[in-house]
Amino acid sequence: MDSKETYTTSEAAKLIGVAPSTLRYWESELANHINITRDANGYRQYKPENIDKLEKIKEYLYDQNYSIKQVREILNLEDSKQKIAAALVGETDERISSLVSILIDKIDGLEEGINNLQEGQQNLKEEYLQAIKLLNITSERRDRELIQKIRKSLDSKEESNKNILHKFLPWTD
Repeated sequence: MDSKETYTTSEAAKLIGVAPSTLRYWESELANHINITRDANGYRQYKPENIDKLEKIKEYLYDQNYSIKQVREILNLEDSKQKIAAALVGETDERISSLVSILIDKIDGLEEGINNLQEGQQNLKEEYLQAIKLLNITSERRDRELIQKIRKSLDSKEESNKNILHKFLPWTD
């Protein structure tokens, strides 16, 4: 990323690899988490931290296949986790710090579990598609075998009919 202080919508979209309209949509759906400032003319001004957040959103949506609603919930969890940690940073009580650490670990574990479930879901989709392909191949093979049996039966009947015809009408070939 360049070392610019702010980026226009087009520049930010190009950096992130999405259309400008996508950025505007994400802003409308996730306004509490993105916080894009505007200049005196009302144009959006994306700061480097906005770019970082938008790249994270893109990863959730495109790479991990979360819905916009799920992304909103994930960002809410992340914000809550940061607020809890920030509120307790000043506390000197080791017991509270230990509990906060355990809580943060549990939240991290939940996030990891969600990611594992998402991966499992993707693997199941892939296995399902493979099974469908195998069923199609098996079905095609069965159809070919049936067609071959029908052809053999027809050939046999044709030969039998020729023999009968030749028996009664010996001059025909």
